[in-house]
Order: sequence, then structure tokens, then C-alpha cells
Amino acid sequence: MRFVVDVMLGKLARWLRLLGYDTIYDQSYNDEALLKLSKSENRILITRDVELFKRASKEGISSLLIHSTDLMGALSEISPLIKDSFIDSIGTRCTICNTPLVETDRSKIPSEEIPNISPLWSCPRCGKVYWHGSHWKGIEERIKNIKTNIQDIKR
Repeated sequence: MRFVVDVMLGKLARWLRLLGYDTIYDQSYNDEALLKLSKSENRILITRDVELFKRASKEGISSLLIHSTDLMGALSEISPLIKDSFIDSIGTRCTICNTPLVETDRSKIPSEEIPNISPLWSCPRCGKVYWHGSHWKGIEERIKNIKTNIQDIKR
């Protein structure tokens, strides 16, 4: 499942990437660019813009209108769509540029600021380095909430 996300939903785009979904997000894309990408790459358009949603529907583009203004609400609205397909993909994409991550040897990371934690992953495109540090507990808690929402929807 692949997405294109409009400018109003940047946090959601990052979280979809964190969950392992191929998600295009670029603040410079206008409505026409979003519609064209959705159609040409068979992506689901996610938007908070009612007019854009209506245009997508008229053009036969799969789309989802998000009503919530907070991240957890938006993730809850997407839950029926993603089901639990992300469970094995968490942390596999760069949250910045959407590129699949690769496991990285510590000796290949030039920064002294990165803690002595293994494993490390890096983005071959933008160079961002990832690890499961103390911040990961908060991420796991949100993921647990997403899973709970999905289970509630299945009932």
C-alpha cells in the first residue's frame, strides 16, 4: 500500500513512513501534482482538504479524507485502511525522505553524537541515522495504541 499525503498532514506522513509505508510528502506539491502522482503511481491520496478529496473522487483516485486535527486521531482514521499490515515493517523507511533504510556498521558513521547502541540504520539517500534509543518507548506506545484501535475496528 502506497500513499501520497498533502501538505496539511506532514506529521502523519512521517508516521506512515515510520510504520513502513511508501509515503510521498512534499510541501511544494500543489493539488495537481498530488492528483497526478496518485493516479500515475496508483497511490492512495490522504488529505484534510475537502475540495481536493472531491476532485480525487471525481477522477477515480483512491483517497481518504482526514477529519482529525491531531496525529493519533488521524492514525485512528487510517487504521481501517492499513489494518495491521505495518507490524513487520516498522522502522524500515526514512521518515525524512521515504527511502528504505539499511543496517549500518557503527564504524561507517562519522558522528560522535550517536550513542553506543546497536543496531543502527541509515538512509542511503539523505544520510539520517536511526536507532532504538530512549525515544523509542514513546514510539512503541503510540504503535500499541494504533494496534488497539485496529483491534477495536475489527470487532
